[in-house]
Amino acid sequence: MSTVFLITRDAATGQRLQSGLAGLGLSCAFATYKERVLESIQRESPELLVLEMNGVTGQTLLRDLTRGGRLKARVPVLALVSSDHLTAPLDYPGVDDFVFEPYDHRELGFRIQRLLQKNLHQAERLDLGDLVVDLANCEVRVEGKVVELTFKEYELLKFLASDPGRVYTREALLNKVWGYDYFGGDRTVDVHVRRLRSKIELSGQTFIETVRNIGYRFRKSR
Repeated sequence: MSTVFLITRDAATGQRLQSGLAGLGLSCAFATYKERVLESIQRESPELLVLEMNGVTGQTLLRDLTRGGRLKARVPVLALVSSDHLTAPLDYPGVDDFVFEPYDHRELGFRIQRLLQKNLHQAERLDLGDLVVDLANCEVRVEGKVVELTFKEYELLKFLASDPGRVYTREALLNKVWGYDYFGGDRTVDVHVRRLRSKIELSGQTFIETVRNIGYRFRKSR
């Protein structure tokens, strides 16, 4: 796993930036436009993307990479913008920060660290509409009010809510939340889901959906 994944126009730029960032203690991998970028990113699972913008090609890559569902999770994107774009509007949806050419690895490293810290802070809580899971304090709030959950109810909610829309079988939930050495049956999951729903779905909201004959999923916001 690499902390940073660089996407550059050519290998020379990627190698130069990789070397400079390595000197700052950042683990980096890189790919050029011509490589299978998405597959490489999924394999590396980086914490941040650095994308060198280069006209239509760079913007197309950005759009493809930030399209919903293409990546496993929301990954911050830092764009490298050439001097030709200095006077152009910086209207790149999905970009969290910019560094302008010539690319200085020290400035780049500073901005990367700032984005990583920001993303870490955001990752300490899951904001899901009226429901908030405070991961740092192991606290759940619905419409601003604290909800008291048992340890397993909290772990079950945290697991489902971390990947909205994904369907999990009862067997998968038993393995992930209770552990492989747990010998309880599928009914254990059903009982905990029912109790969890009774505590968090007080005002008619539906947070956890039953997928018939399969299992459960946390409702994806529309």
